[in-house]
Amino acid sequence: MNEAQLVMLSRQGDETAFNKLVELYKDKLFHMAHRILRSKTECEDVVQETFLKVYLNLNRFDENKRFSTWIFHIGKNVCLDLLRRRKTPPLPLDQPVTAHSDQHLSLHDVIPHASLTPEGEVIERELASTMAGMIEKLPEKYKTVVYQRYVLEMSMEDIGRANNIPVNTVKSRIHRGKEFMKKRWGKMLVIYSLLLFNFF
Repeated sequence: MNEAQLVMLSRQGDETAFNKLVELYKDKLFHMAHRILRSKTECEDVVQETFLKVYLNLNRFDENKRFSTWIFHIGKNVCLDLLRRRKTPPLPLDQPVTAHSDQHLSLHDVIPHASLTPEGEVIERELASTMAGMIEKLPEKYKTVVYQRYVLEMSMEDIGRANNIPVNTVKSRIHRGKEFMKKRWGKMLVIYSLLLFNFF
């Protein structure tokens, strides 16, 4: 039974079909939430609340669109609501966080990267360490938005909603944060260290 059939049956009240959708997406939703919140307990809450919202709004789902896009959009909004309520940025960049598997992760582990040789992996981790130190030393109002933009890959609009500030303020703080880093460490070093994020 494919996903479209599961969605159709779920809309008709088939609990077995909906439970299969839960099994299909619960881990994916958790990892998506973890990139934003970096809190195991909150991520578990996000997964539960997301599925509740999905279940209650199945009749509103447009079957001409992808179910995965819809459910991740709901999950992301739940994460942003949590960020607004706690009004604090994610954990410090150099502080380990606990993933669903109870494995300790750092900023280095959430940076997307292609397959590298062992030597390349060493270089990449050194660059990631340099980048983490740079962002961590930014003034607080710049650090949060730069982290959310280039590490969590959040949109300008989502960052604005998460921090209760206008999009223009988000853009201004990101720009000033980058200027701060360029002046302190030199543009070439920043470009080299943040190459994966298309920082400039």
